[in-house]
Amino acid sequence: MVISAYHVNNVLRVYGDQLRQSKISSRPKNTDPSTPDRISISSNARRKTIIDNITNNIINKITQYGPYDNVEKEVFEKLENEYGAHLTISGDNPKELVFKEIDEHGETINSLSIEDSSFLTNKLKEITEETIDKNMR
Repeated sequence: MVISAYHVNNVLRVYGDQLRQSKISSRPKNTDPSTPDRISISSNARRKTIIDNITNNIINKITQYGPYDNVEKEVFEKLENEYGAHLTISGDNPKELVFKEIDEHGETINSLSIEDSSFLTNKLKEITEETIDKNMR
């Protein structure tokens, strides 16, 4: 039996048409292709995202302007209590903050090491997240 290219082409075309028809028929009928997909996140994930955004905002304010707001003061006082001395904070990048220990007159006693500053940066973030979480309840 001889099969010509024309017959093979016809079979492939029909097979392709059948595949397309099955894909079209398997789509839900009520979806509008112009409607974008919706993504739903859980309330816990949404809450965590909000807390992270507020935390970053507060830490940026503390590093740029110092603790002026009530929440900022509360967070910074908790950090100082945790450390056991008065602190000042500086730095251009919130990930690379420099902490300095100050006396009761506001004069710098010494700059803390990179390791201590890194620990205090993480502690500041942790305390801020806890405070924001508590205040959101």
